Parts: sequence; C-alpha cells; structure tokens
Amino acid sequence: MLLSVVVCTHNKKNIQNLREAVDSLLNQSYREMEIVVVVDGNRELYEEVLNIYQSCKNLKVVDTGKNIGLSGARNAGAKVAEGDVVAFFDDDAFADKGWGENIMHIYQTSDAISVGGKILPVWLSGKPDYFPEELGWLVGITHEGFAGDEVTEVRNSFGPNMSFRIEVFDKVGYFDQRLGFGHRGTSYMQGEEADFTLRMRREMGRGVIYNPYAVVYHKIPQWKTKPAVLLRRSFYQGYSKALLQRFNPASGPLATEGSYLSEVLFRFIPRRMRRVLSKNAISEMKKLSLLIASVIGVGLGFGYGYLRR
Repeated sequence: MLLSVVVCTHNKKNIQNLREAVDSLLNQSYREMEIVVVVDGNRELYEEVLNIYQSCKNLKVVDTGKNIGLSGARNAGAKVAEGDVVAFFDDDAFADKGWGENIMHIYQTSDAISVGGKILPVWLSGKPDYFPEELGWLVGITHEGFAGDEVTEVRNSFGPNMSFRIEVFDKVGYFDQRLGFGHRGTSYMQGEEADFTLRMRREMGRGVIYNPYAVVYHKIPQWKTKPAVLLRRSFYQGYSKALLQRFNPASGPLATEGSYLSEVLFRFIPRRMRRVLSKNAISEMKKLSLLIASVIGVGLGFGYGYLRR
C-alpha cells in the first residue's frame, strides 16, 4: 500500500523546519511512500523547495498560486496524491522513524478508514511553568484526557498526525475552507478536522482509529505559549465549535467536547486546586488560573458564535 504524506507550508522563514519535517519522512522505516509538499501562495518558497528536492523521485511540490489557507492547501495535496492512504503532516513537526509503519499497520490489518496517532511536544524555549497538560489542544499536541495508551476509536485526530483512505475523499469531499487557519494569516479559526470526520462518520459509519504508537513530534515556539495567544486561541476554539454545530446539526458534533468539559470541571480543576497546597503552589496556581481562563474563553467564543449565527 502506498502512503501519500501531504505537508503544507507557507512561510519562507520556516524553511529549516520544513526540511527537518521532510527529512524525517524520507527516513521512515516504511518505504512505500510519496511526499507531497504544498506551498500555499509563496512562489519564491515554491521555487526553493523545488530546487532542494529536485532529485527526490518520491517527492512532488505543488504551488497553489494564491494564498488559500491551510484547509485549501490540504485539499490541493489530497487531490494530487496517488497513494492508497493520504496522511497530513505539519511543516514544524517531525516523525518518529516507525511512524508510517505504525499508521499503515492499522490499515493493513483492519478495515479502518482513518488512522491518527500521538503528537508529543518539543518545547523550543522550555515548557512554561504556567502551562497545564490539559491544554495541549491549544498548541497542537495530544492533551491529557484525549485517549489512553491503547488503540481505540476517537472522533478525530489532529492536523500533524491524521490520515485517511483515499476513497474517503470520494465519499465525503474535502476539508471545509470556512474552517481552519485563514488565508490572511490572522484567523485562529479551527475545527476542520472534526467537521471532516463528522461528515465521514455520517456518510461511512466509522470514526478514526487512534494508534498511540504512531508518534509525531510537534515544535512549540515560545510565542505560541504566551497567555494572550493561548486565550485568543481558546476564544476561537469556542467560536469554531459554534460553527461546527451549525454545519453538522444532526451529528451530535459536540459530544466529545461535552465529555472533555466534564473532565475539566469535575476532575482536572479539582485536582489542580488540591495541588495548589503542594510545594509547587505558585506554579500550580498559574496552571489552575490559565486552565479556568481558557475554559471561560472557549465559553465566550461559543456564545459569540452562537449569537452571530
């Protein structure tokens, strides 16, 4: 089975990260692979990537022409992919050597139509002492409470580590470009992965198989962990969920979020409150404060999105 891996990129300043991402894919233990690098609206970067990888026979470079945003770039990559399975990967991530093998093992031994894996952080400036593990979803990593350490079915996996059989796109279509990071680079809209897999479940009756042994590492720069950025992302998470509910009214789209919110309110926050009494009281108080503020931010964003619709 051929695995096509779509890597979307836009900013020329990120070229070194992109090279590390692609190199990790070229060095996979699973060899039946093609790599599709989609350059979103940056002709200079497109030519540079083309020049770097001109000798790689299993790598193709796609130029979207104009800037169409992350969802549009992913769609462009999926449309030219030739594999039996299409995976999506971020240009600031790198894969464990056995990542592709662990993804494809599920497809080869089951009738799975979608497989995702674990995303672990690489804190480029160290992990802030105020960042709680429960908020990993704000920076694109597998958060506490997402799933256990065994293969299981989930609603959706996340951008740096998700894959689908090629026929899913024939049945479901492509990512909704109204969701996902905007083409102007200023939008924090999210939710395109959840929207896509909700449509997949509605049309095909199955969800995503999560394999925790398929590991990707995601680089987290310091600016992504600033409280103001995290709270803004929280607000847009809530706003995106309101749109998700609007686009999928009959699919129970927010059941996963409801379950997670219950864990936050009745397990994570009380646990953080108990830890405030420990020897790391100041750090735990910071984490507790950010956790509560983020939940409020999501609620405000959802309320704003609900009223606007």
